[in-house]
Amino acid sequence: MKIKVPVKLKIASHEYTIRDDIKQLMSNTVVGEVRHVYHDIILDFNRLPSELTQTFLHEYLHCIERFWNVKLDDNDVDRLAEGMAVLFNNLGIELDWSNIKK
Repeated sequence: MKIKVPVKLKIASHEYTIRDDIKQLMSNTVVGEVRHVYHDIILDFNRLPSELTQTFLHEYLHCIERFWNVKLDDNDVDRLAEGMAVLFNNLGIELDWSNIKK
């Protein structure tokens, strides 16, 4: 089952824009980043689909962590995102990024 990822995603009472910005990510040497000040989730769309899904979930979990005041370190967030990505895969859920890709 394909789920189309919207360009704008509401997280708590905030609306985040999901963007493909490799230059921004390369300057910070990361493959994904959430910028709460700008309400952006920035991803590297040159990644394999499984890596892109895991990275998106990782950044989304950072938003949950922030807005619901959940205390997790980055390794915990990474493990949870990986577990969710495996669950998506096992359930046949594929994220469709066609709304966002350049």
